[in-house]
Amino acid sequence: MRLSQILLVGAAVVAGAVGRPAGAASQATEVRSLSFAKEYVFYAEILNEERTYWVSLPTSYENPTFGPEDYPVIYAVDGISVFFPLAGLVNFMSGWENVNYQIPEAIVVGIATPNRTRDLTPTGGEQFLEFLIQELFPIIEAEYRTLPYRAYVGHSLGGFTSTYTLLNHPGVFNGYLAIDPSLWWDSAAVVRESPELLEAFDTETVQRYYLTVIDTANTPAEASLHINSILELGDDLADRAPTNLKWNLEVFANTDHSSIPLLSWYNGLQFLFEGFDLNHYGLMQNPEQIEPHFDRLADNTGLRMPPPQTIFHILSHYLTTANRFPDAEKAFYVINMGLKYHPRASFLHEKLGAAYEMIDEPQKALESYETALQLNPENRELKEKITRLRQ
Repeated sequence: MRLSQILLVGAAVVAGAVGRPAGAASQATEVRSLSFAKEYVFYAEILNEERTYWVSLPTSYENPTFGPEDYPVIYAVDGISVFFPLAGLVNFMSGWENVNYQIPEAIVVGIATPNRTRDLTPTGGEQFLEFLIQELFPIIEAEYRTLPYRAYVGHSLGGFTSTYTLLNHPGVFNGYLAIDPSLWWDSAAVVRESPELLEAFDTETVQRYYLTVIDTANTPAEASLHINSILELGDDLADRAPTNLKWNLEVFANTDHSSIPLLSWYNGLQFLFEGFDLNHYGLMQNPEQIEPHFDRLADNTGLRMPPPQTIFHILSHYLTTANRFPDAEKAFYVINMGLKYHPRASFLHEKLGAAYEMIDEPQKALESYETALQLNPENRELKEKITRLRQ
């Protein structure tokens, strides 16, 4: 296998020039480059050609403050146009830096599909799916820390193949976004076949399917087959969807085929991970609800995961910080629960030290800080705390 890896995004941090002449223009000084994603190329045996894919990791993935953790994977076709905005949106909706817990942090994989009418229709779609299952999934799941949860994101023909995969191969993915899908393909054959396919739906795993369509207002007549095919599938789902298939059809006003994806991604990701949305203020008041929350999530979405580090990060910060909501008893409860799932999370050992300081046990605080420093040796604040306690 041949891999090529490139840096996709760089950023400069502005700093003022020192001692510049009066009236001279300000000069920016590049401080560092920030890696957003990586691109890979490899030879796909099943497709008999080179294929390109992109990978974006959650911001906690390589952060030394956090311990190792597994993540769901979101696969998006039409990667050259979809990957960058989708990965940014996933990061925003799950980002611990901006205290936003709408969806779980996820690995995002964009797949280049340059021959769309081959890969994203039944013409070559079965071979493309075989490539995903036998070649790409094993690469991603061997290279990265993944949970057994996959989502499939597609727009237009990509939405068609997302729908086709759900109906013909349920269980390959857990969640599906079909954004204004081209269900008209082949005279809407997949819609004609959907009643029979829904009756024969043969997986017991929870499947979540989110379907969108543009509004019919101001739509040219030639789009009627496109729209009606989607609405007809919605009718079939209402009549025949099995209980383990959770679905939603949403019509977006004031959109067209090109503008609908962003709204669909945002609402669709919330639907796929319905029930994840974490009210950290509520959980801070009632931390005993953390574990039941994720049991319900597994039953509702098929995503079985331990409570993530990001929720313990914000709760332990609030409960051990003087100008937030300090509460030693709750802090110990939350931190020890977090350590049960994430024993190598440096920040949890650090916050355990802070909790011990709250109850005036400096020796135990020192031991916790030292453990945290072993896990994150470059943390200068930890070194200062250890020096203070030793003195």
